[in-house]
Amino acid sequence: MSKLDEKKKKKREALFTAAFHLFNTKGIRQTSISDIAQEASVAKGTFYLYFKDKFDLRDKLIAEKASQILMQAADETRLDINRMDNKSLEDEIIELVDVILDRMEREPQLLRFITKNLSWGAFRHISIEDGERESMPFYDGYHRMIANSGRKIKNPDLMLFMIVELVSGCCYQVILHGQPVSLADLKGPLYQAIRGIIRDQEEAGEAGVENKKIRVAG
Repeated sequence: MSKLDEKKKKKREALFTAAFHLFNTKGIRQTSISDIAQEASVAKGTFYLYFKDKFDLRDKLIAEKASQILMQAADETRLDINRMDNKSLEDEIIELVDVILDRMEREPQLLRFITKNLSWGAFRHISIEDGERESMPFYDGYHRMIANSGRKIKNPDLMLFMIVELVSGCCYQVILHGQPVSLADLKGPLYQAIRGIIRDQEEAGEAGVENKKIRVAG
């Protein structure tokens, strides 16, 4: 990386850091571009070299933060989306969720920001690196994970949407307010629910019905 590229990267990171702090303390609508530039110690004109407006910055900041979380989760679980090893699809997804929830518990501000602002469209463009350290959209990696698991899922998009909504909906109140139970007490029932979503989506397809018959017969 050249010195110029490094300088640009540092300015972009400074704008991200400033925006994250201001969005969490003042709110997005109460934060101006001038506020962000001043907090980042850059000229206001510099802001427009990287972002169209503060909402463009917000979307890219969410993708950046979420990508970092997914990268950490993939590293800690040693996930390789090109191979499933001996783990089931359920185990791979739950291990990822477990690491992510622990991170959210340590950084409630991050949870609050992402949960409030992450849209389904933005989620589909979040990037993650695979086992060979090649950047790719998490959404594509998710579909590759399903393909490599050998499982037949009727509607992968619906399954992912349901899991994301379930996790974010259940954990927001639990992590931020400790209600109605602790995160530790929530995990067991939550992971059972995730397994149920995956099982139901598989059983909706022909292969899933056959697998169900085999499990019952066994």
